Amino acid sequence: MLLITRNFGSVVFGRYTLTVTFSQIVVLIFTLGFPNGIIRLLTDPYHYNIKPKSNFLNKVFWITLILSVLISILLYINSNFIALYLFNDESLIEYIKILSFFITPLMFHEILLNIYRGKKDFKKYNLFLFVLPPLLFIIIYFLFFNKSHNETSVILSFLFSILSVLILEIIFSRKIRSSNHSNYPIKQLLKLSLPMMLSGTILFLLSWTDIFMIGIMTSSKDVGIYSAAFKVASFGLIIILVFNVVIGPKVSELYNNNYMSKLKTTINKTTQLITFLTIPIFSIIIIFRKEILSFFGNDFIQGESVLIILSTSVLINAISGNVDQILNMTNHQKIMKNISLFCLIENIILNYLLIPIYGINGAAWSSLITTASLNFISIYYIKKKLGFFTFI
Repeated sequence: MLLITRNFGSVVFGRYTLTVTFSQIVVLIFTLGFPNGIIRLLTDPYHYNIKPKSNFLNKVFWITLILSVLISILLYINSNFIALYLFNDESLIEYIKILSFFITPLMFHEILLNIYRGKKDFKKYNLFLFVLPPLLFIIIYFLFFNKSHNETSVILSFLFSILSVLILEIIFSRKIRSSNHSNYPIKQLLKLSLPMMLSGTILFLLSWTDIFMIGIMTSSKDVGIYSAAFKVASFGLIIILVFNVVIGPKVSELYNNNYMSKLKTTINKTTQLITFLTIPIFSIIIIFRKEILSFFGNDFIQGESVLIILSTSVLINAISGNVDQILNMTNHQKIMKNISLFCLIENIILNYLLIPIYGINGAAWSSLITTASLNFISIYYIKKKLGFFTFI
């Protein structure tokens, strides 16, 4: 964030954010829910009649490859339409064209990450998701693009960092490829993964609707300011994200083995620990909000109110716990999908009504109201279906 905002300003940071967010939505939709499906199949193979030498991973790889090539072509052909008619920003055309060449590595990166997660190899998962991409981004930028001063250098640095990480993932994943000894039907694979794709896509859109609607209804500069505040507030999500890595496979394992008492204890302790660790981060962000935002430039201090509102949303997430993971990993993914869809519609309506009146603050309030709705409704269904609250 500092590298992009200090060298290129809020407008370029806004374009970069829109492009990366758009790429994440494409990956989420067209991996067809395989990432979460892989976790379920690897953590509970007997429940899904998975034989030790099943070829389900091979099928995932081939479907992903075919889809990624098709999507790359479509993105390149429609780059003008996406940039001009969706975001009304001609400069985004080049961003989308560049992105189209990297869809395949982005999709395979997501698949391989979740194989590591399903295998409970959390060290590699965290390394390839949280550590290497930003580190390689900075190295690639200073090695190849520092002197160019071309704004597309930031998206190129990001995409080449993912490509580099993918190469390392492939090298380290050779031993976990599946064989062709027994067949696992594609229909059965899709039946498991598609509901997860739908709920995952809706949840992601729910988190990023504000960014897209600001981009559509205002300007790339506003996207940049809002995105900076959003990312600072999201620093509080680090604790939730770290626990998400572990809690998904653990919840799936305990639920499938019918260890309900242990499941309740695990979820309660996790939620309490997340809350305990998040509150100090929340407090620091609120107290030093102006000083933090000023690091990115004077423009970004305009996001002070946004930062307060979005940080409150993060605190609600922390207090509620990993509600989406809990429902998805206990065979209640359809409930999670319906809750997410309701909240997505709520968020779109609120953004549509509030952004024209209150600008980026309106988008922040939409996010807060929707976050509260999603978490409280999810907690209600967790209590109803599993018999306990996430926090007690």
